Amino acid sequence: MSNNFYRAFEDKHRGSVADIRQRLTLYLPLIQKLNSFYPDANVIDIGCGRGEWLKLLHDNNIHAVGVDLDEGMLAEALKDGLTVELDDCINFLKKQESDSAIAITGFHIVEHLPFEIVHSLVLEALRVLKAGGLLILETPNPENISVGSCSFYMDPTHQNPLPPELLKFLPDYYGFERTRIVRLQESDRIKDHSSELTLSEVLKGVSPDYSTVSQKSGSQKLYTEFNEFFVKKIGVTLDELADRYDMGLGGKLDVIIQELTNKVENVRAEIKEINDYNKELENRLFAVYSSNSWRMTAPLRRVIDLGKRTDVARKKGLKYLAKALVRKIFQRLVRVLGKYPRARSNILVLMRKIGIYSLLRKIYLKSVSGENNQYSYNNFFPTSHIDKLTNRAKEIYEDLHKDEIKNNKGD
Repeated sequence: MSNNFYRAFEDKHRGSVADIRQRLTLYLPLIQKLNSFYPDANVIDIGCGRGEWLKLLHDNNIHAVGVDLDEGMLAEALKDGLTVELDDCINFLKKQESDSAIAITGFHIVEHLPFEIVHSLVLEALRVLKAGGLLILETPNPENISVGSCSFYMDPTHQNPLPPELLKFLPDYYGFERTRIVRLQESDRIKDHSSELTLSEVLKGVSPDYSTVSQKSGSQKLYTEFNEFFVKKIGVTLDELADRYDMGLGGKLDVIIQELTNKVENVRAEIKEINDYNKELENRLFAVYSSNSWRMTAPLRRVIDLGKRTDVARKKGLKYLAKALVRKIFQRLVRVLGKYPRARSNILVLMRKIGIYSLLRKIYLKSVSGENNQYSYNNFFPTSHIDKLTNRAKEIYEDLHKDEIKNNKGD
């Protein structure tokens, strides 16, 4: 890989010098506190690259030295007059005196190293740091699903993602007094706990970077200076975002359920109102039928009804009147027999045995022919639609039509 390739890659994909410098200001107060205890000691920045962090320290009057293996990256730092060396980070640390540095920082360097080298880095850092000094290691956060599954592998020099708890375990294991995980660079919407998250934000919104900040044992006074930093909450985890998303869905579901419940209650209220109204009508009707005036006017109603029938008979003839009378008798018989299915079956069997079933059926059909138009399949299925049927459907239609014609003839 050429010296200029990685520099061009960093310029395009990691961010501008100004952006990186702004992100690193988070750590500046920590270094300033240490510098107040050890004003003449250095900060060592391994994998210093273009020197954004070194320039920030230099501008705040803090002594710092950087080390990197990429000449193209170091060329940019040298232009700014920064102190840098071309060397392997482990070799460089081994050349440093014990208890000589106030802080050792490595921003996006450990993911480039084999894990056994990260072991050596942590162990050497513990030796080189002054009492109470800090080891800061920042790296991409694989808790962010988009980072862990995709963007991490954009850099061809990356080895493997390092889960936060794994990287935290190393300094704890080798004897640092305390270590905390700092999750970084999440969006403003993620930081705003009142915002409603989308599923995409759950998958991509977890802090895309994190760092482990480890402190070597030291004086109680110096140790106390950093207590607040080691206990305050910084960043968000995947579990926290998932819980917020679930709560948002739960809230939406509660609203939907409440709306549906209100609609159901409204429908029930309307049904009750209709039932109450119907009951009121039934009560009124019952009151009318039970009233003395209804009973007293019964003869009058019969006379009026008889007058109407007489008028109809006069207009349509006695034949129509006879048919109406027969029809009424048959309808009464059908209703009565409908209440007793077994008796109806026995009567039908008896009528067929004595041979009067067909006769009575003809009389009934003739009695209703004047009142209702006899229906046939042509009445509800226009012949113009027959051509659209399949061949089998046409055969069924013709069979049904023939049977209907026979039935109408009394056969």
